[in-house]
Amino acid sequence: MSLCFNLLYVKILPLYSSIKKYWILAITCLALSRSALAGETFTFAAEDSWPPFAMADGSGLSRNIIERALSYSGSSATFITVPYARALKMAENGQVDGAFNVTLQKNTLQRFVFGSEPLFQVKASFYYPKGSTFNYASVDKFPGGISIALITGYEYGDSYEAHRKRFKEVRVANQRQIINMLLENKVHMAIMFDDVASYTLAAMQLPQDAIRKGELNHISDIYVAFSPEAENLEAKIALFDLGLRQLKQESNISQ
Repeated sequence: MSLCFNLLYVKILPLYSSIKKYWILAITCLALSRSALAGETFTFAAEDSWPPFAMADGSGLSRNIIERALSYSGSSATFITVPYARALKMAENGQVDGAFNVTLQKNTLQRFVFGSEPLFQVKASFYYPKGSTFNYASVDKFPGGISIALITGYEYGDSYEAHRKRFKEVRVANQRQIINMLLENKVHMAIMFDDVASYTLAAMQLPQDAIRKGELNHISDIYVAFSPEAENLEAKIALFDLGLRQLKQESNISQ
């Protein structure tokens, strides 16, 4: 697709004085790119523990959005369900076209290629044992040596990354483990995505105030992270972004 547009800018555009003709050519190039990939199958690594966005079997809201976005071009996707950290490694190594539920931040930008369209936006907050008196306004206010429960491989924003070496991280595989550690006072605090924490508490048949929610850590745009090694990378990203924009327009999905 980039080649098509480069030719448009460098060679074709000087031959036409009409803006109308320029847009006709641009649309034609886009249509050719879409038709070239129409019916293609994308392969994604799907994480297994970020409900309701990613369930244990790889299903969930994120997968639904991806499948619907690809359907606009007649494309489809196959999904390999693995833990999140492994999903990222598979995408980075080119074993799959990409992984999803990834936060766009400095360290992920170094490893993956992102389109212009996020899947959606989520909030992550600080969580404490119910009886804890801790209540920090931001990561830079955390005392050194504090123990924090987190999910292995997850991103928690650039601000957290800048301070993480000061803390004792306890990385675990799933949300239930984090909540249990808070219930048993095994860590000082945790960072959890609010929708995920609420869903998991309900699934565990616990009241929402079983643990204490504190201040906001960050607001995260959640993306598909494409592998730098994926075939037809630029065209696939453009195709996916186009379908995702159309889906948002028709379904009123919030970013």
